[in-house]
Amino acid sequence: MKRLIYISGILGGLLLMIGLIGIITDFNYNAVFFISGLALIILIFIPLSVIEKYKHTKKIKSIIKSNSDKASKHNSISSGKSEIKGWSMNNSPFRKRKSGLNWGGGNIHGANASRGTR
Repeated sequence: MKRLIYISGILGGLLLMIGLIGIITDFNYNAVFFISGLALIILIFIPLSVIEKYKHTKKIKSIIKSNSDKASKHNSISSGKSEIKGWSMNNSPFRKRKSGLNWGGGNIHGANASRGTR
């Protein structure tokens, strides 16, 4: 259905623009382009967009309702060693470990910033 919405919206917009340009440059059958573009937008694009939006909000509300009944599990940061084993971006043996920037003052170019080690 989304594909039909996109196709009808783009094609309707293009036909509408060709019809509007045709009014200025006097194309043959520019009224046909204008009316068919307007019909595509009014009869297909707008109703399907409204239906799709209604279905989407209904789906979101049902997801929220189904999850609101469950007890929430609070995530907290635990101190100590991580349970994750193996290498990651933060504990690779080939990575030079730096602890971040230590700012020394108000220099806007960052000349007073220095990196410390762990």
